[in-house]
Amino acid sequence: MKKSRIVMAVVLASAMMLSACGQKNQDGANSRDGNILSGIGSQSASRDNGQSVYEDATASPLEDMRNDSKMAQGEFMITSSSSGAKLDIDNDIYTVKAAGEYVVSGKLQEGQIVVDASEKDEVRLILNGAVITNSQNAPILILNADKVDIEAVKGSYNVVKDTRIRTADDTAPSGSSDNTDADDPAAMPDLYDDESETALYNSAIYAKCDLKVTGLGTLIVSSDAYHGIKTKDDLSLKEVNLQVNSAGNALRGNDTLTIKSGRLLLVSSESDGIKTSNSDISSKGNQRGIITIAGGQVDIYSAQDGISAAYNVDISNSENCLVNIFTSTYAKNPEDGTEQANDIYLIVPQTIYSEGTAYYAYYYNNDDSEGQWVQLTFEAMVYGGRSVYYGLHGKAAAGYENILFNTLEAGTVPDGDNYSATSGGETVNGTLNAFLVDSVEGGFISGDWVQLSAGSGNSTSKTTYSSKGIKAGNDVYITGGSIVINSMDDGIHANSGEMLDNGTVSTGNIHIGGGSLTIYAADDGIHADNEMAISGGLIRVVDSHEGLEGNVITVSGGRTYIYGEDDGVNAFKGRQTPLLNVTGGYLEVITPSGDTDAVDSNGNVSVSGGMLLVKAGAVSGSMAGSIDVDGSVSVTGGDVVALGGLVSVPTEGSVNTYVSNGTSFAEGRYALTDASGNVICNFTLEQTYTSGWFASASMELNGSYKLMKDGKEVLSWTQSQAVSGLSR
Repeated sequence: MKKSRIVMAVVLASAMMLSACGQKNQDGANSRDGNILSGIGSQSASRDNGQSVYEDATASPLEDMRNDSKMAQGEFMITSSSSGAKLDIDNDIYTVKAAGEYVVSGKLQEGQIVVDASEKDEVRLILNGAVITNSQNAPILILNADKVDIEAVKGSYNVVKDTRIRTADDTAPSGSSDNTDADDPAAMPDLYDDESETALYNSAIYAKCDLKVTGLGTLIVSSDAYHGIKTKDDLSLKEVNLQVNSAGNALRGNDTLTIKSGRLLLVSSESDGIKTSNSDISSKGNQRGIITIAGGQVDIYSAQDGISAAYNVDISNSENCLVNIFTSTYAKNPEDGTEQANDIYLIVPQTIYSEGTAYYAYYYNNDDSEGQWVQLTFEAMVYGGRSVYYGLHGKAAAGYENILFNTLEAGTVPDGDNYSATSGGETVNGTLNAFLVDSVEGGFISGDWVQLSAGSGNSTSKTTYSSKGIKAGNDVYITGGSIVINSMDDGIHANSGEMLDNGTVSTGNIHIGGGSLTIYAADDGIHADNEMAISGGLIRVVDSHEGLEGNVITVSGGRTYIYGEDDGVNAFKGRQTPLLNVTGGYLEVITPSGDTDAVDSNGNVSVSGGMLLVKAGAVSGSMAGSIDVDGSVSVTGGDVVALGGLVSVPTEGSVNTYVSNGTSFAEGRYALTDASGNVICNFTLEQTYTSGWFASASMELNGSYKLMKDGKEVLSWTQSQAVSGLSR
């Protein structure tokens, strides 16, 4: 068998404790001992188990709201008690011609509700147990009005289903500004409306005016070929229990999109979850293209970007704002709610692998139905630390809850009984793509789920198209809420340098001032093309290729924990001199062993307050650097603990620094104390580091200091000069 040598890395489990030194809590009190949590950088803790590890950050995913037994079966009717209301009926097409409230109930098969009132009319469609389906056009089509409200009555169950089939001729007219991103290979054809009476409108609910969806009832919207809910103007949602399953965008407001409250389960099987398209200024002077989430629980499963804003994304301060985003690998099938078929890997240690063995995965459900066998064949050598594995690949079967792995004699067709070893059954992991074999003994395969991702230098585990969690054409603002992102691209991304419809050039900034963020990303955790400013909140980049990436990154508050497979924090060349600037708050950065840098700046690193804790390259002799800069490291205040490869140390003019290049900093709880036993800072290590340096505004010249591990002295020194300790 010809073996390719694609170098890849398996991210294995490590229980990395989080701590803080000399940070201030949100009340302003000095906290010498930070919050301790487990799971950062841990894959076998698993993305699926993230809710148990990060209970204060993750909301339980919303359950599928669809229930056929609740669908209305009675006679379809539209009634109104509003003065001046007008309704035309032509076969099964019901056209609202004037302002007023219209109550909709019953089942309309192959029918349509059309709103075609005057430009000053306000129309409210009140759904009270209605089912509307159409295989030829949009089931609800709003052609003309000032604005339209669609309200789901409390306790009611309503369905709007577009069953059209998209054909090869379904392409957007040339010159349309409403097309989906051209660089996305799975881009949806976006049939833009024209003035003909036979125009097709490309969503289940389509509006040419402002549209508001509200009410305390349940609304199910589905579109087999196109978008779910779309308006050319502003789209807002409040209080409604809404589920959208669509091939295109689940929600699309070309001008703005605002979610105020409610429970929203949004599934896009081929495109972005929620999207805006325009970035110009309205006739009233308002900026278009903004996506705002101010409350409610919003779960997004998208094949491409979860949130894609033409201008800004704004997630504001609300105790009741919960956002869960899953992109690409995590997108669900719109019909049955199961995960789409993706790659599945079996990672077999070199000491166990045999060319005389056939490897299979068997997918099955907990019923009497037949399952599906998938053969796993060699694709690449896999390297995890100093261990070598065989990476076996297959295409995962969709629609199954469980999986077991079997080994058979080569050439044998599996029948469920002729295996030589079996894993005995595992729940299909919708977020991790590989099963790592620990041992094969006594006919049993033991192991755990891991993520197979790229080695250092470039993230090849990300998608070739845009599948970011949150993407803004200009800036991202997060001041509150609880956000969890599982992305096969960047977790959060802001673009710069693009000409916007308003005549300006996008700035590409990210501002995080509050809330709780937990991010698993195949590429960057948080990426700003220009500036990133973190002034508050709790941020945990649990898995990423590079954790924080921007031209200038400023941390002035909050608590930020980063795990990056390559660089934990990367300040790259851009409009300004690259800089990581820590003026307050707490920043902890972890990277694995290998050719990695925990903090990498193509310019400078400056610490004037707060706390920076760096854990880089746990294995002795690794190429990992704790802090690596092309310019200088300046520490004029706060505290820095930098463990790992010694690359850059503070320059002249910094606070006092102690350098150690030989002491073994093993796993344990550490305290840096002065001669009187006062604790300067605490930190916890989960692995062993053989070099590092300590810099603190609390360390005085000629002062005596000790580093204690679990109550026992590890180091002691007198700070006889600005930089003391062992030389490099």
